[in-house]
Amino acid sequence: MRPKFSGSNLRNNRLILVSAAMILSVLSVSFKAAPRNYIESLVMLNGTSYWDLNCSEYICVAKGHPECKARNFWEHGCDGDAFIVQDVRSFEEIDTSKLLPGDVAVFHGVHVAAFIGNGIWMDSDYRHGGVGIMQRNKRPGGWFYGEVRILRWKN
Repeated sequence: MRPKFSGSNLRNNRLILVSAAMILSVLSVSFKAAPRNYIESLVMLNGTSYWDLNCSEYICVAKGHPECKARNFWEHGCDGDAFIVQDVRSFEEIDTSKLLPGDVAVFHGVHVAAFIGNGIWMDSDYRHGGVGIMQRNKRPGGWFYGEVRILRWKN
């Protein structure tokens, strides 16, 4: 005797298959290796939309720190949780020999980027879609002109 397949049974079977697929996709996301530290978090957030994480949110989420705006990084070292390592007149004047991975460049209080190492900076910028390798805009009036403050987290 052949099993009888009614419309109701087919819908239920499809629902079960779709549900199983959804559960497996959630599990695969849940079991991605968690970042071991701040630098790994910075890198793992690569590709996140700017509309999900702007520049300061990107750094704070990676650090596990309550949100701090770029202006707060500039004026208060993100509520006193970071200290000044360098204060320079332009990005070109940064002494890269003194940088450590995770240091934060604050561009005159309007933009922030994180130093990853080996000359690589990452930021979140709507012009390149979100979190990624920093692409400096050299046009006058862009975020990357003027004073730059390099901060380092206290812990």
